[in-house]
Amino acid sequence: MLAVTLLSFFTNKTILYKEVFLCSKNTLLCLGLAAVMATASAYPAFAAVNSSLTSTTMENCGAYLFEWRPVDCGNGNYFAILVGGNTIAESNVILNRGYDYAYTFDPMTYPRPWGTVPDLVNVDGVWAIPENWASLPENTQPVLQIVLKTNNKNLNTDKRYVNVVHLPGNVDPSSLPAEVRKYLINVDTSDAGAYNGTVTPGWQTEADGTQKYLKPDGTYITGWLTLDEDQYYMDENGVMLKDTITPDGHYVTAEGKRVSYMPGWFQDKDGWRYIQKNGYYMANTWYQDTDGKYYYFNMAALMEVNTDTPDGYHVDENGVWDGNASAQIKETVNLGPGVSKGWEPVDTGWKFKQEDGTYLINSWKQGQDGKWYYLNEDGWMLKDTTTPDGFYVDADGVWDENTAN
Repeated sequence: MLAVTLLSFFTNKTILYKEVFLCSKNTLLCLGLAAVMATASAYPAFAAVNSSLTSTTMENCGAYLFEWRPVDCGNGNYFAILVGGNTIAESNVILNRGYDYAYTFDPMTYPRPWGTVPDLVNVDGVWAIPENWASLPENTQPVLQIVLKTNNKNLNTDKRYVNVVHLPGNVDPSSLPAEVRKYLINVDTSDAGAYNGTVTPGWQTEADGTQKYLKPDGTYITGWLTLDEDQYYMDENGVMLKDTITPDGHYVTAEGKRVSYMPGWFQDKDGWRYIQKNGYYMANTWYQDTDGKYYYFNMAALMEVNTDTPDGYHVDENGVWDGNASAQIKETVNLGPGVSKGWEPVDTGWKFKQEDGTYLINSWKQGQDGKWYYLNEDGWMLKDTTTPDGFYVDADGVWDENTAN
């Protein structure tokens, strides 16, 4: 296959395009091209993050507080509850530890907030953690906010916000519900119990094998999820879609990742091409469309029309195999292009392909005309020579019955 992805040949050209999921090529030709007009540009098979999509972005923060990572609340916001101390200094913040993106302070824009951390508020038994903020009066929970600058391009902003509060000293951490306890960070760097009995946010695999992404608030993401440099689509039940077209018209692979190409038929000024699900063009091979018809793509990844293919089959003006056997293969059991068995011309000689795709070796083969031919240890039909078992075959490879062992 040619390592060429959709649109990679063409820059600033108008193209015609259709999805193979919607109709066959033959239907398309008959109905006059249900085409979408687009401007092509070169890009790799796998898409970069598309910031124009409405998406929930989850990422691992590049800052650690007292050796622990604050919890990602999505879209660049993080939250932590300090246990055992109510102050934080710059030396307590560890940046870029085991993470792919650089995080720095931005003191010219945002002052460094070091000092006393406000207490976590409880209003009528409701703890003021991020998932409860919408149900509490505005500004109920003051926070110490650390603003970081990053080169991570997952969001439209280069700022990340780490909101920190302190657990009041009269509150036993073990008495907190799991949804609060997951935010705990101990200032002495020991485990504050954040993971005891809590469910870690992130990918969850269901019993049926489907995947969901759990947010810190205990709900599952629906719609688009941006995670590091990849994007995934979660349906209304939070289940990740795979190998399909999303409701807003993007293709996601078998791994669920959004890519910038659309598998299916694609036409440019040179002719028809077919983009496979892996992002590569069909090339030097046959393809059977959803309508059951066969098409052949040459080394340039173009569909052949009105010609004979390299393996001897004829395709018509629409690129469709005419159903006849190969002109190059004798005694063929006609199973269709690319899957026939029988005699095949290979380089300057002949071989006999069996049903399992292997070539007959060290054996005699009787043709439909009753004549006998011999295939050597490499599968080649012998000509004008004596076979290993002492019989002579003539210039056409036919056993001369007048010779004997």
